[in-house]
Order: sequence, then structure tokens, then C-alpha cells
Amino acid sequence: MKFKFKLGDFFLLTGTIIAFVLSIVLWIFIMTDDQHFNHIDQPNNATQEQAHTHRTKSVYDLYIPTNSYGFNKGKLCRLYDSKNNLSLAFTKELKNIKFKSIKKVSSNQKQYEKLLNDPNFIQLAYPDEVTFHLFTKINMKKGNREFRRIFISSSDKWLYVANDKNSSIYRVKLEKANFSLLRHYAKNAKVKIPIKFVRLKNDYTVFYPKPVRWRVYSYLTDAQSDSYFVSRLLGTSNVATRTSKDGRTTYSLNYYTKLQVPKSGNNNNHNFLYTHYEKAKSPTATSRLLDSVYYVHRLGLNEQNLRFFDADRNTVSYSNYIGGIPVFLNKQDLQADTTFSTDSVVLAFNSLNLQIPIPFDGQTKTLQSTDDVVKSLEKKGLKQSEIQRITVGFKVEKDNSHEGLVNLIPTYYIKAYDQWKNLAEWEKQDFSTSSNFGQQNEGVN
Repeated sequence: MKFKFKLGDFFLLTGTIIAFVLSIVLWIFIMTDDQHFNHIDQPNNATQEQAHTHRTKSVYDLYIPTNSYGFNKGKLCRLYDSKNNLSLAFTKELKNIKFKSIKKVSSNQKQYEKLLNDPNFIQLAYPDEVTFHLFTKINMKKGNREFRRIFISSSDKWLYVANDKNSSIYRVKLEKANFSLLRHYAKNAKVKIPIKFVRLKNDYTVFYPKPVRWRVYSYLTDAQSDSYFVSRLLGTSNVATRTSKDGRTTYSLNYYTKLQVPKSGNNNNHNFLYTHYEKAKSPTATSRLLDSVYYVHRLGLNEQNLRFFDADRNTVSYSNYIGGIPVFLNKQDLQADTTFSTDSVVLAFNSLNLQIPIPFDGQTKTLQSTDDVVKSLEKKGLKQSEIQRITVGFKVEKDNSHEGLVNLIPTYYIKAYDQWKNLAEWEKQDFSTSSNFGQQNEGVN
């Protein structure tokens, strides 16, 4: 019995020593493992990861080519089909594509214009330049990394992308691409309107050589309350101050974050202004495009028809697209403008939601040719050389027959001196009051 007792003590002592040494080893491993420290701040990291995941997902929702072009009976046409959307078909396929290489093949303007008018390609176009790194992390050599147009050939192994501003053309090799559905939609598109491309100040713009009849759409609208946006942008319990001036109310979370809400009453224009002050490095083109997605999503607006529309200096703008053309609110306002600087982010947005479409009643409006529009503007004093972009867009007009009902009226919108105005507004502009009108309005959006 005495021998067994000593043997038991030996095993007990040995087990204790092993457990003690093992606990020390595990403690050292845990305390020197980076994952341990990552999980200390897990709630914050989880929030950032969720934001990044949603931002990446939303890139394919908001950055969609808004126009498609192809040839019909030997003529270059704008292609549109409300049921078989070419741009959405391309974007869905884009998610599955692997980019093997991107190579610049030309920067010659004549070659560029030849590609614009090549009947062997289906062309998809963004309203303004986007960057390669929105969609791929592939390394590129130094130089311009932006493009506006995508050219789909009969091959699924490659495509071309192009930049209007400097006539750059890139050849992109692909893996796992299949554009057969896109080609089918292009061939059978119900709307094929003859167009031509005309180079304006910076870009090639679609001109309609003949008058075109456009549909008038109607929508029931709604608008979220001020408290909804205060809650989403400032939180539910941390708003420190509330001040009112000239009928406008400003809510402040602290000195660095505030939200200005529109005036109440019948003249409410639904325009909000969110400002967040924070020191940061000057953002790159890609980071501006990506970060603006995060801020727009925070608003909680209806994003079903929301698309990237314009990128001007440090501002990224989004608009609703109905029937393939953008909607302008309050004459020239867009749905959301995000402006980045080294010390702040400013988000100007409109809370009006196009909620329920009213069945089309056959109402249309015929717009004059784009050439006639340019001639009219030149007579008023706006030279073609100062016009940056021209597009057909919708002007929102209230319909008095029903509360919240609006009609979307097609009209020409022109961007000049970094300002968007409809044709009637530019025709009323007095350019003779100052010889340096453009310089006085430089930087105004």
C-alpha cells in the first residue's frame, strides 16, 4: 500500500506540472496572437467589415452603365428595352468575370472615333468616368486609370474600354465571361433611336439628329420625415443641440457632425445637408467613388433606380433613372451629391422617393434635335465650346389631381461652367452681363 501511495503522488505531481506548463504555453500563445487583439475590438471591426461588404456589393447596384448603343440597318442607335435591360445584363455578368490583363493599345483620337462608330461592337457607356479599381484589384502601370465606355465584340475572351477625355483605349483580357444574353438583348431591343456622337468640351455626347418622341411618366411619391434622417445619420440618443435659423433647423451630434433639414410647409424642397468634419488625406478617384456608396446607403433612400451620374472634381453625384434617362429634382437638383475634401465630407441629398409608378397613359413629348438645341444656346450666348455635356432628362412637375402625384416631363439638360440647368433656364441666362461669366461661376454646382 505504501508503494501505491508514492506512485499516486508521483502521477499527481507530474500531472500538475504538465498542466502548469501547458497553461503558461497557452497564455503566451494567446497573448502573442494577433487575432486575440483583433477580437478585443470586435464590435467596431464587425461594423467596418459589414460596411465594406455592403459597399462592395452596392458598387454593382449603383455603378451601372446607363446607356447602350449598337447598329440597326447600318445606323448607330441608342438601344433600350424596359423588360430586357442591356446594362443590367452586363452588370450581372461583370460580377462573375475575372480580369486577366489590362493593356493600353491607343490614345489616337481618330482611332477612338473609329471605335465609337464601329458596327462590330455593342457599346455600353457610363455618364461619366469611373475607375478600373472599382471592379478589379489588378495592378496597372502608371497613367490614367479611368474609363467611360465598354465595347463588347463577338468574343467572350476580351473587350475594350475607353476614356473620352484623352482618347485612351484599353484591351482587357477576360476569363469566365459570357455575353450571349447581352448580345441577344441588343439584337432584339424594342427601342432603337438613331444617334451620332459629337465631341463637346471634354466628352463625346449623344446627339439626336432628328426630333424624338419621349414618354411622360407619372409616379406617386413620398418623403421620409426629418427624424428618420436624424436617426440614421446622427443616432437616436446622442444629438447634442438643435438650432433654427431662417426657417431651417440644424441638428448637431457634436462640433464635427451636423444635419440641416429643409424648411417645413408647402414650399418644402426636400433638400438636406449632412456635414462631417474629419481630417483626412486627399482622396483618390477610386476612394471617392467607393466611399460615396457608403454614405448614400446610410441615407436609407429607395435605391432601386439610383445610379451614378456625375463626378466633378471632388463631388460624386447620383440620380434616379426612369426609362433609361435621369431625373432632376427642383429643376436641377440630383438625388445625392457627396463632396470630399481634406477636412470634411458633405452630403447634399433630396428625400423625395419615386414610390409607385402609374400605368403609362400614352402621353408623350417630342423634343427637338440636339443640333437645334445647340444652335439655340449659341444664339443666347452659350458657345458650344463651353458645353460640357447634354442629356435628355426628366423635369419633375406636381400633378394637382392627386396629393403626392408627380409627372416626369422629358427635356434637355445641359452642363456648362460645371452647372446643370435645363434648356429653358440656360435660354433665360443673360451672358452679356459679364464677359467672364464662366470664371465667376467656376466651381459652382
